[in-house]
Amino acid sequence: MTTTEIVEEIYKLPVRDWETIKETVDNGRANGDSKPKMTDEEFAQYLLAKGIISRIPSGETDEEFDDYEPIVVEGEPLSEMIIRERR
Repeated sequence: MTTTEIVEEIYKLPVRDWETIKETVDNGRANGDSKPKMTDEEFAQYLLAKGIISRIPSGETDEEFDDYEPIVVEGEPLSEMIIRERR
């Protein structure tokens, strides 16, 4: 799970839960902890168990990213269609 995905999940929470998350992070920093007590996978499992996130997305490996092939669609580009229809 990326930092962006974690932040997106946090924004889905009620505002009152944000303070709990902030305190937890701040307490770790105040104690001089320079590294997390849990791995990213352990933290994701913890968030899932608490119901904070609904699923743990599968991480994309470098090989999967390198092998990605976009879908080729024939016809006018969507951006051109939007510009044309807004005129």
